[in-house]
Amino acid sequence: MKETGDGLTKIQVAQFQVPTTTPTVEEQAPTQQVLKKDLKFEYVLDTEVEIPYRRNADLDSRLRDNSLIVMPSLFGRATYRAKDWLETKLLLTLEKQFAVHEENIVTLPDGSLQRADPKPWSLYIDEMYARFKPSSVPIEFTLGRRNFEDARRWLYDETLDAAILTLKPGDFHIEASVSRLDWVDLDLIAEVPRGKIDNYLVYAEYRGIEDHKLAGYWFLREDNTRLAPGSDAISEEGEPQFMGFRAYGRPSDAFNYWTEFGYLGGKDEFARDFSGAGALDVGGTYRFLDAPLQPSVTLGFRYGSGDRNPDDNKNSEFRQTGLQTNEQRFGGVTQFITYGEVFNPELSNLKIFTAGLGLRPKANFFIDLVYHRYWLNEFADEVRGQALTAEMNQLESRLSTDVGSELDIILGIRNLFGVRGFGFEARGGVFFPGAAFDRSDGREPDLGTSVLIKFVY
Repeated sequence: MKETGDGLTKIQVAQFQVPTTTPTVEEQAPTQQVLKKDLKFEYVLDTEVEIPYRRNADLDSRLRDNSLIVMPSLFGRATYRAKDWLETKLLLTLEKQFAVHEENIVTLPDGSLQRADPKPWSLYIDEMYARFKPSSVPIEFTLGRRNFEDARRWLYDETLDAAILTLKPGDFHIEASVSRLDWVDLDLIAEVPRGKIDNYLVYAEYRGIEDHKLAGYWFLREDNTRLAPGSDAISEEGEPQFMGFRAYGRPSDAFNYWTEFGYLGGKDEFARDFSGAGALDVGGTYRFLDAPLQPSVTLGFRYGSGDRNPDDNKNSEFRQTGLQTNEQRFGGVTQFITYGEVFNPELSNLKIFTAGLGLRPKANFFIDLVYHRYWLNEFADEVRGQALTAEMNQLESRLSTDVGSELDIILGIRNLFGVRGFGFEARGGVFFPGAAFDRSDGREPDLGTSVLIKFVY
């Protein structure tokens, strides 16, 4: 049996003797060469239906804030290779959100009001770019709207309008870009606000060690937002400057690992210098390929620094870029939020311990069980980017760094009902609040839950 790229098991039956070496291009049939050379135009249609459900984001079952949304999408992808040195791509997405249940106005624990977002039809250009690839030099230039996605979705997982220069000298892959989210409104139906943050990125990766990759990056975000007069902040995000190193790989079919070291400089939204702000994310997965159900075990530890004194002129709180999704795979085929489906925080002012167990009941069926334990590094009333709306540490007499824990289950099925390309995914979790969420009225906080179901074809 052989592991394929999509995680499925392919059974090969030997009926004839295969060559011991792979044929060169010259040895292959001429018709194959012609087809590959003349394939100038390709197109693909995909569909997807997402059904997200959230319950008790404020950890209080007495308040009505539950929601159930159905989100069907249709994707049209096209690639045109006008010349050997020119490739163009277009991705159109048609989608609509339908609120099966959603409150029009929700009162958050801090007293503010949250209104339901409008849900019009949308037909937007998700990607549209031209890539120039001179054959004489290892250089590429890309201009247009392109998806930026790093291997762990820890830096970015977003479509940006960009100019990109790519260099490929030897075993190095270097990319430098200037970009902005929604620099132009490319939705053909709905109106999309234009972005105001410029991104400057240099990302260098070394691929000279088999089954391992080493990378370093520098990433500056420059916020051009003009705030209302009287605001203490200079902008919404400031000018954070990210620097980091990562190493990751899969040295065998049974084991893969990741390491991430991040440092944050520049200035925050109040013009304070980021100083001593750092992050660490390390972990690995081991698979028992010969055991029943092919179990896998994943362990990870994450650390993002906090700011002990928010009233001084320095900020030691680490923040992620704001373009990340923190989605990754462990033992199965389904990507999920590896910091917690319900809590879903940035790696900021947190310590997170993660343990996962993966199982494969059938060749096309995967299960991941993932446990997270959370602690604050410094006392705070919230964690940056968290999906929960509940506030922490509202009792001065009982401050705590115990955020709580979460248990997630992730399912993935490929080729459902024997239909090639038809897939089903389910990601859900339960958040168990810790002492940091204790209420002033003495009532225990309720559990928070989240479920996302997805059909793909």
